[in-house]
Amino acid sequence: YIRPFMFATDPFLGVQPSSTYKFIVLTGPVGPYFSKVLRVKIETHYTRAAEGGMGFAKAAGNYGSSLMPAKKAVDEGFDQLIWTDAKNHEYIEEMGAANAMFVLDGKLITPTAGDSILKGVTRDTVILLAKEWGMTVEERPVSVAEIVEGAKSGKLTDAFGAGTAATIAPVGSISHNGEEYFLVDPKEREFSQKVLKTLDAIKYGTEPDTHGWNYAV
Repeated sequence: YIRPFMFATDPFLGVQPSSTYKFIVLTGPVGPYFSKVLRVKIETHYTRAAEGGMGFAKAAGNYGSSLMPAKKAVDEGFDQLIWTDAKNHEYIEEMGAANAMFVLDGKLITPTAGDSILKGVTRDTVILLAKEWGMTVEERPVSVAEIVEGAKSGKLTDAFGAGTAATIAPVGSISHNGEEYFLVDPKEREFSQKVLKTLDAIKYGTEPDTHGWNYAV
């Protein structure tokens, strides 16, 4: 795993932009970020980021507001939160450590990247692969209501987080307002299983990297 980060180094205590910074890259061998199928909760009280803010960036401050709600969720038995919009908590935004992606009615849907949603590299990769495989992809506002209804009706056939560390993290159940909805066994999901196998094969060199995603370091 490669973790780049940067911090200000000007010798001052005031609140102002720095003119100098230190850039550091940490690397290390890691296992799966999530070792099991995720039990997630849709968060409708706390907010991770808002329109007009820095939610689109990998800024340390974005994680600060998420830690306490995430800890509460873990204490309740959940593995991750699905964050919703700050204004009305009616639309899906991100998962705690990954972009949220769903297969609903045979289409890949994911919230539109913007001020409060990171435009993740793995997210873009999944979208590209889906289009190459002839799948309809919709980047648009994704309401909590349609995800819950899809889970109830069975039209929601896949749900997962996509991220550099998380890779493809399958969601096993989604909870909302005290109700828990269980999804299809991840091993039986055609799309996310295919994406995960394809990405792993490209990373390990057992399948051609036709997109130039791999770099020699």
